[in-house]
Amino acid sequence: MSQTTFQLQDDILQMLYWMRGEHLGDDASSEQLNQFLKVDEPLLAASIERLIERSLLERIGDARLRLTAVGIEEGKRRFLEEFSTYLGKESHIACSDPECDCSSADWVGACRSSTSV
Repeated sequence: MSQTTFQLQDDILQMLYWMRGEHLGDDASSEQLNQFLKVDEPLLAASIERLIERSLLERIGDARLRLTAVGIEEGKRRFLEEFSTYLGKESHIACSDPECDCSSADWVGACRSSTSV
């Protein structure tokens, strides 16, 4: 089944958000993204342009892309929607403060004070 531009936009936002959260980098080239996404270049280019138009992505120089502040929030929302059932109590959705409620074993949800991602 062919991926739509809309689905690919979600994947791009989630990928860049995940990379940022895992400290793999705040930006990436379209070639780097496509190493994971494996889609036709014209579809990828169109999806990137649409995200830039929507102010969710911005270009750094000629070849790098990064999430805007709004893009970070949207990437986080979409990442949590997609993967929250697979995540335990990992740092993806919790802050680094061991005294915070989100560090307790019975915590459910995303930490509101998290600045780690």
